[in-house]
Amino acid sequence: MVKRYPNRKALAVIASWLILTAVAGPLPPSTAGAATRSLIGTDGATKSKLSPMVFDALVKGDPNTPIQVVVTTANAATSLDETTVASFGARVLRRYENLNGYAVSIAPSSLTQLAALPNVTRVSMDQKVGLTNDINNVTLGADLARRNLGLKGHDIVVAVLDSGIANHPDVGSRILTEVEIVGQEKGFADYFGHGTHVAGIIAGNANQSNDGKSFRRFYGMAPEAKLVSVRVLGRDGTGYVSDVIAGIDWVIKYRANYKIRVLNISLGQAIEQSYATDPLCIAVEKAWKAGIVVVVSAGNWGELGYGTIGSPGNDPYVITVGASNNYLSPSRGDDILTTFTSRGPTAIDHFVKPDLVAPGNRTTSLRAVGSTLDATYPALRVKYSAFNSDPNKANLDSPYLELTGSSMATAVVSGMAAILIDADPTLTPDTVKARLMKSAEKRLEYDIFSEGAGFANLYAALQEQGVAKAPSRSPQAFMTSTGIVIQSTDLLWGDPLSWSGTLIWGSDPLRNTDTVAASGAVWGNKGTVGSSGVGSNGAIWGGNNSPPKR
Repeated sequence: MVKRYPNRKALAVIASWLILTAVAGPLPPSTAGAATRSLIGTDGATKSKLSPMVFDALVKGDPNTPIQVVVTTANAATSLDETTVASFGARVLRRYENLNGYAVSIAPSSLTQLAALPNVTRVSMDQKVGLTNDINNVTLGADLARRNLGLKGHDIVVAVLDSGIANHPDVGSRILTEVEIVGQEKGFADYFGHGTHVAGIIAGNANQSNDGKSFRRFYGMAPEAKLVSVRVLGRDGTGYVSDVIAGIDWVIKYRANYKIRVLNISLGQAIEQSYATDPLCIAVEKAWKAGIVVVVSAGNWGELGYGTIGSPGNDPYVITVGASNNYLSPSRGDDILTTFTSRGPTAIDHFVKPDLVAPGNRTTSLRAVGSTLDATYPALRVKYSAFNSDPNKANLDSPYLELTGSSMATAVVSGMAAILIDADPTLTPDTVKARLMKSAEKRLEYDIFSEGAGFANLYAALQEQGVAKAPSRSPQAFMTSTGIVIQSTDLLWGDPLSWSGTLIWGSDPLRNTDTVAASGAVWGNKGTVGSSGVGSNGAIWGGNNSPPKR
C-alpha cells in the first residue's frame, strides 16, 4: 500500500552531490543596520528564540526574500497559529500532529513578530539535509544469530526515513507501506537509490543471490524484518529538515498501526544550536520516548577532525553510529575505523559520540535500477561474477550496488536492533542501546570520541542480560583545568553493576584523548562543520568525494 502524506507543499531542492543553499549577498550597510536596530528593539527573551542561522538571516539577509524556518511551540500548534502568522505575511507550509510546531515561509523582516508570539519557543532554519552484506553478517555475528539461534528479525518493523524503497525482490514483499512526504509517485519507488540500499542492509533476504550457482549471498542483518518506507528526500538525495520532521511525525502517529519498533535515519544536517532547541533532535527524542529505537548516522566528515558529528546524531538519547572498515573480510581482527567517519564530542553540548561503530565501507546491498546513484556511478554496480559462477552472467550488472558511508553503518545497527527485539520483544530503546554499547568490542588504539563504545558485535549483544533502569543518555564530556571529565554511566543509566564506565568504554575511558583535549575549537560554543552562517549549511553527509560517501 502506498500512503500519501496530506497537504504536501512542494519544496525546491538543488541537484548537487554537495548540499548547497542559495544565499543572498551581503546587504548594504544601511539596510543591515536597520535590521539590527529592529532586533535590538525587542526584548531579550524574543531575541533568544532565534537560532544562529535565523539571526544571521535577520541581520544580513534580504528582508523581503522569504526563508523557510521550523517553529517549535510550547503547546500543540493550531489553526489560530496559522491565522496569526498569516496576518504578517508568513505562510505555514505544514503543521505537525505529534510534535509541537510547524514549518513556515517568512520574510526576515517579520521574524521578530514571529518570535514574539507567546506560543513560540524557538525559530530554527529549515536546513537542507543530505545522505550521509554477506561479509557484514559474519563480521557482526548475524550469521550465528540466524543459524544457531533462529533470529532473523521476524515481523519486526523498521521504518526507513530516506529516498524511498524500490520494489526489489530481496525486500519487496515485506514493505508494508510507503509514505510520501516528498513526491507523489505511485507505487514503491526510489529515484535516488539510497533508501533501497539502506533497506537491503537492514532486511534483505538474499533472494537474488540465492540460486544454485551463487557462492555468496547478500543477506541483510534481519532478513525477515518488515519495512515502512518514509520518503523524505528527492531524486537528488536532498530534502529539508521540515520534511524529515514530518516523516518522524508520521512514524510516531502510526507506530501502533504498523507495529514500528525501529527508525533508521541515515541522513543529517550541520549543527547550529544545542540539541535542546534543535527541532530535529526534539523530534527524534519524541520518537525514542514513544518506544521506538532511533538509529542515526554520525556523518562523514571525520577527515576534518573532532567535533564533526551531525544533527540529529548529537542527541544524547538516540543511537549514533560511525563507520568502520572490515576490509571486505569476515574476520573482526583486521577491522579499523574509516578515515571519513565523523568524530565527537558533539558541537556545543559536548556529548560523547558516536555511541558505537559498525561496518560502512564498500557495502554490497540492493540496487535501485535506473535511480540517480545507479545511473551516475555505473562502476558501483556489482557484477554477477562477484557472487555467481554462471559464465553467461559474469560480466552483467546484478541487482546489487556497492556504497560507502556512515549511512550504511547506521542500517547495520538498525538491523541489529531488530534482531535484539526479535529475541526479546519487551526490550525498551534504552536497554537496546545499553546492550549494544556494552557488548561492542573496545579497541584501545582508538579514543572514545572516535569509536564510541567500540565495534558493534551482534552475537555478543544477544548474550547481554542487563536492563537500563534510567534513560541511557550518552554522557557529556567536560574540559576542566586538569583535563577531560566524562559523566559516569553508572549514575546516568541507574545500575553501576551493569553499566559502569569501565564496562561501556573499556579499562581506560580517556585513552588517546590528548589530541581532542588540545583542540580549542572543539570545546567552544560554535556549531559544527559547515554551519558558520546561514549560507554555509552544507549537510554533513554531502561530502566532496567522487562518488560521495553516503
